[in-house]
Amino acid sequence: MLMMRTILSFALLFLGIIGNAQSQLIQTGKWRTHQSYKDVKICEGTQRYVYAASDQGFFRVMMNYGDMEKLGKDEGFSGVEVTALVYSKSQDALVIGYNDGNIDLLINDRQVINVPGFYSKLLQGDKRILHICIEGDQALISTYFGLLTVDLISHEINDSYSNIGPNGTAIPVLSSAVVGDSVFVGSDKGVRSAKWSKSVNLNDYLQWHWSYQGNAAQNLCQFDGKLLFEMDSLIFILDKGITITYLNDKRFVARIWNNERGTHIARQGEIRTISNGISTTESVNLISGATQFKDGIFWFSTGIGPGIIKKDPNGEISYMPDGPAYPTIFRMTQNAPQILGTGGGVSSTFGNTFNNAGFYIYTPTGWINNLWSTFNTNMYDFTFVQYYKAKDWYLAATHSNGILVIQNNKIINRFDDANSPLKRQAPLNLIKISGMAEDAKGNLWIGSFGSDVPLMCYTKAGQWKSFDIGTSEVRDITIDNQGRKWMILQTGGILVFDEGKNMDAPFDDKLLTITTKNGLLTNEVLSIKADELGYVWIGTNQGLNVYAGGSTLFTNPKLDRYIIDQDGSVGYLMGEETINDICIDGGNRKWMATNNGLFLVDEYGQRVLKHFNKDNSPLISDRVICVGQVNTTGEVFAGTDKGIISYRSDASEAAESFEKIKIYPNPVTAKYDGIITIEGLTSNAEVKIADATGKLIYQTKANGGKATWNGLRLDGSKPNSGVLFVFAINSDGSETAMGKFIYIH
Repeated sequence: MLMMRTILSFALLFLGIIGNAQSQLIQTGKWRTHQSYKDVKICEGTQRYVYAASDQGFFRVMMNYGDMEKLGKDEGFSGVEVTALVYSKSQDALVIGYNDGNIDLLINDRQVINVPGFYSKLLQGDKRILHICIEGDQALISTYFGLLTVDLISHEINDSYSNIGPNGTAIPVLSSAVVGDSVFVGSDKGVRSAKWSKSVNLNDYLQWHWSYQGNAAQNLCQFDGKLLFEMDSLIFILDKGITITYLNDKRFVARIWNNERGTHIARQGEIRTISNGISTTESVNLISGATQFKDGIFWFSTGIGPGIIKKDPNGEISYMPDGPAYPTIFRMTQNAPQILGTGGGVSSTFGNTFNNAGFYIYTPTGWINNLWSTFNTNMYDFTFVQYYKAKDWYLAATHSNGILVIQNNKIINRFDDANSPLKRQAPLNLIKISGMAEDAKGNLWIGSFGSDVPLMCYTKAGQWKSFDIGTSEVRDITIDNQGRKWMILQTGGILVFDEGKNMDAPFDDKLLTITTKNGLLTNEVLSIKADELGYVWIGTNQGLNVYAGGSTLFTNPKLDRYIIDQDGSVGYLMGEETINDICIDGGNRKWMATNNGLFLVDEYGQRVLKHFNKDNSPLISDRVICVGQVNTTGEVFAGTDKGIISYRSDASEAAESFEKIKIYPNPVTAKYDGIITIEGLTSNAEVKIADATGKLIYQTKANGGKATWNGLRLDGSKPNSGVLFVFAINSDGSETAMGKFIYIH
């Protein structure tokens, strides 16, 4: 079934230009991507734009202005990882192939039309689109499963040709081209060809024969009535059954293509153009992809550099949208006005991965990557993060050389063995930070994996304390509302520690190990988070456990599983989901990162409020590794194995007292059909919306510091145009606030 999705009009797309997008709040209930646009692999020009794709980021450069626009699922595109791009000038269509076999057609740079036939096919193996060739009003699509043809007028797959190898064997089609009355395909063992005619059944393997046998043949292209192709980094010409070597110096070949200016060969060191028998070259260094805009200027990518590069006569100019430096993500802060994320990770045995991605900071004006200072030397495998509210510090921990201290987006210190109880471990002499958390008194608790000082505290006064907890296998820390430290054990289960009233004396310390004997689903615990009510939410590889709080933990450490009735279906809350991370939002609700998408659970664990996956939302992957949150706005960040995407939720951190009430959008226009958001509230504040006569239109309660309104009266009708007033009262009735906005029916 053909599916069509239309992106915003050209004028509205222009409003999404990167320079402004990051500094603006997105509407409640909307998404935006935060992909890495570094290491662009491929690019292609149309009549208005140059398009570029890294492993996980897709964007375009507007030629008239040089502005950039991010492109992704929330703009209507079907995939994340673009593997092939080719433009059809006659149909004004950009054909986009993805790593999962999906195909999009971008018509007139505005309208996205999905061609899902190959993506929807049940096939085992790599379905990525390898190469696209335009022939008239058709696109020939090369895949490991064979050759597809897409009609650029009807926007459908016309035919698919598989099992076209010798004796009907299946062969991968790496590239294709039509030359004269023949179609050629490059396989892993050379070039095969058949007659290109509607009267020929190309699914009949007897119609195909070898034109040249050898190794993998790629980058097939028509060249002056002949076939040009690449094999083993050499360029060959096939003409009337005879193959000759055209370029015999071995160089990596990025692309061979035609346009009205000639045939172009982009390879290591040069972009060679052959036109009317004359060969000219443009020098380049590294190259992974190339295109030529209609003005004759070449654009290229290097595969390891910053974005896409314009080969301007006055010098090379690089274009790259704002985003994290790398696509990998391990953890993100959840309780701060900015996001600090780390790109490193640990192995399954909590060892090093030697990841140099570093760390990324999301600010109201965009992303800042890998701040440099003299403190940030020889640091890699950045892992756990913490916003230390008592000192307004952002802490980026490593599995290598300690913890960086960041304030006002500058590195101000580093904690390691020289200025703290942190110890280096043999044989690599590394410091492995395994978790951080701040308690209600403003003390910072730090875990150090494998160390004989596995738990320490940096007090609000700046003193260090160390604790013997009987194990060095701790990772991840959360602190409940009674100050007890809950830690995941690498060896299995959970360790709970309470230092008692006297931090300096061990006599009142308490320790508890929780395993399957206490109701834990499995000893393989992946995530743990305490909420403001004292409940502790425990994510495992087999579902969710909850400790419902109380003072009897060390005498009766019983865990629960909640049974819920979800839309008529009775079962355990979160079922058997693998829960990688948990985030508590301003409404005390739980966002859960799973291998099956992103879940939102209500405050008391009685209902799943939302379940986002890549099929029902712009979420870019179902495997969500971690969750971050900007506490002041309620924007929730999902860190996936395909990059980061954020969602503006309807809850934010509540203020202790009413701030200036903010209402947006303001004015609410007649064409607006989204959620109206009210911010600056106290927790659970009662909110009423009234017209100028004082007549009640709507009432609700705040989720943390935020309330939302769908724009309708309580009876479902729209109110009259005019100035509407917002009245709020805090939970004990001791404080009130008021705001107003314009509503246009």
